Amino acid sequence: MNSTLTDLAESYAGEAFVPAQSCPICAGPSRVAHAAFNIHPDKGYRFDLRICRKCGHGWIDPMPTQGLLNHLYHRASHSVLGVGWSEYEAPGLTPPGQLVCARELYPASAPRRYFELGLGKGQLYRQFLQNGWDCCGVEPGAWGQKFPGAYADFSLVPKEFTADVIVALDVLEHISNPLATLRQLRKLACPDTRLYAAMPNRVSLRAIVYRQHWRMLRPLGHVNYWSRRSVTIALAESGFALKELRKTDLWEPLPIRNLRSAAKAAIELLGFGDQWIVIAGVS
Repeated sequence: MNSTLTDLAESYAGEAFVPAQSCPICAGPSRVAHAAFNIHPDKGYRFDLRICRKCGHGWIDPMPTQGLLNHLYHRASHSVLGVGWSEYEAPGLTPPGQLVCARELYPASAPRRYFELGLGKGQLYRQFLQNGWDCCGVEPGAWGQKFPGAYADFSLVPKEFTADVIVALDVLEHISNPLATLRQLRKLACPDTRLYAAMPNRVSLRAIVYRQHWRMLRPLGHVNYWSRRSVTIALAESGFALKELRKTDLWEPLPIRNLRSAAKAAIELLGFGDQWIVIAGVS
């Protein structure tokens, strides 16, 4: 653990890190729960994981600025991606029944307007494109900008674009100011828009048991960690109305063949998963 914050900034010219003792969701006071170690294999750094005393939200301190995060994603830095993700080949199309936004991808659903924040390798975005939807998205990494309608930043999205479906799956944990980002998404919404989101569940069984070794604790890739209350507050403050909030391990139902698969099934069925799945409308 010999790296400094300057090492982690990777030549970024602007302000890279800021002290973060107040909650980014409700501005409440915080306590330090335990350490959170940077995922770059050659640039280890010990951050503090702070927990809000009011809403239970978690975040790392110091917090990277969004400018720095965008810089690191553009560079495909191991500090935000870890090792191996850039070489990972996205799988083929996923059956609609296994997707949180399943109803919009069934043949009976008429194509409309789709917006995705954080395209990644574009697996879901491609499916909406192939189903004839008018698609737009934001992805700071170069790997996602090859798709039609994908931009590096919100400022480049056509001002006239609005979306009937907005997706931010496994994205809001990567952003320094998720409340501001949700407000930007709200500006893209229509009166009947549906928002689908997923983020790490900070109060999950795994998070409590494994603490600094929890698999979702991955700075600088993941910098925000969510409680039920912080999800609810963030949506309300940004103009969304929560319709469904459930815990999941994103476990695909399979035949139970051994103790490991049985344990996975039990975690899923009992609601102990370490991901939140969110479905919301507009308020």
